Amino acid sequence: MLNCIFAPHCTEQICDKSCPIYTETTYLLERNGITQKNPVFNLDQRCIDKGRRILSDAEGSLKVVTTDGDTNSVSNILTYLAICDNWKGSRLSCSVYNLKFSKFIESTQKSWNQKNPSSNLEYEQIWAQTSKVLIISNLDFVQFKDFQAQTLLNIVQDRRSEGLTTIIVTPGLNSLIGSGSFFSVMQMKFEGQVVKWLFNQ
Repeated sequence: MLNCIFAPHCTEQICDKSCPIYTETTYLLERNGITQKNPVFNLDQRCIDKGRRILSDAEGSLKVVTTDGDTNSVSNILTYLAICDNWKGSRLSCSVYNLKFSKFIESTQKSWNQKNPSSNLEYEQIWAQTSKVLIISNLDFVQFKDFQAQTLLNIVQDRRSEGLTTIIVTPGLNSLIGSGSFFSVMQMKFEGQVVKWLFNQ
């Protein structure tokens, strides 16, 4: 079997890549930049259980996951587990997406000076609005001013009104750098949704 997340449980002797499981999961893994070398394919059961609890608690709402470790590792774990739970019936639509917020903001600001925004940005905007599970990461690389904070608040609010799952991964709300009224509002809105991910527990 090839690089399929269900390879250990597959009964097929020869894989011809026509299997719906392989096709749909591979599409989602590629969209989220998760390769076979990623450590998420070797998670221990405690880590899987922790991630699944967060995904279950966040279903249809917002959770803010703070961590004492690498935020990219946590966002990849949650993205991978969400793909495992939501690939079926996705029909090559991006049902799970890890939005790298710093890059998204940078691309959005660059598009203001372009006649035709890049197709990558357009797809990211669509996936940020419509994916069943959205993981928002890389907030630790953003200096929040009104535009950045308002953009994040709008994404969260639009998804909440549609009953979609949104998980923000950050080192800690107090560690975010920013200023302005929208930044303060953003921190207050997120405070009540915090779940801690501690790597040593």
